Amino acid sequence: MSVRVSFNLDDADLEHLAAIAQQTQLRARSEPAEAIIAGAREVLETANRAQLAGFVKERYSRLEAMLQMVEDAQWGLSAEDRQRTLNALACFGSSSSAAAAASGLLDHAIMIELVSRDLHHDLEAYRDFCRFRDSYDRKHAAPDADRDRWLEERSANLQERMHKRRRKDLAGAASGLRKLLSLFGL
Repeated sequence: MSVRVSFNLDDADLEHLAAIAQQTQLRARSEPAEAIIAGAREVLETANRAQLAGFVKERYSRLEAMLQMVEDAQWGLSAEDRQRTLNALACFGSSSSAAAAASGLLDHAIMIELVSRDLHHDLEAYRDFCRFRDSYDRKHAAPDADRDRWLEERSANLQERMHKRRRKDLAGAASGLRKLLSLFGL
């Protein structure tokens, strides 16, 4: 048996999250990408050591996917897409005052939920890319020149799909959450 839990974010909550968004944007622009990634990885490792409920673990798996996506050279994120992902990861760095203000594992899970909703198309395209790459590698005994070309084409096609879907979502969104996430630069 499963139970659905939902909650509402009121204006004060949205203002608090907007303040966190502004802080993390400054951090994402001023700190090296490696520091942002290391901070988010530290949060993930802390969560991995904890006894977490299934719904919280699932959110942290999204954080792990964001980290893999930003570090995967074969995925080849554009500078703009990489920055969007770094903006999201900056929410979880242990050195930011925003992370200190919301350092609980459940608080991080809520923030992961919020940013992963905005990165939904990015994460979906990346998961598809990983499945294609794994499938190719299972079918071919050794890497070859075709693999790199094939992966590059797959990556380009999936990222084009990701951009189209994102533009469509942005064109149809006018909610408070959309405005909040736009503060994250997502």
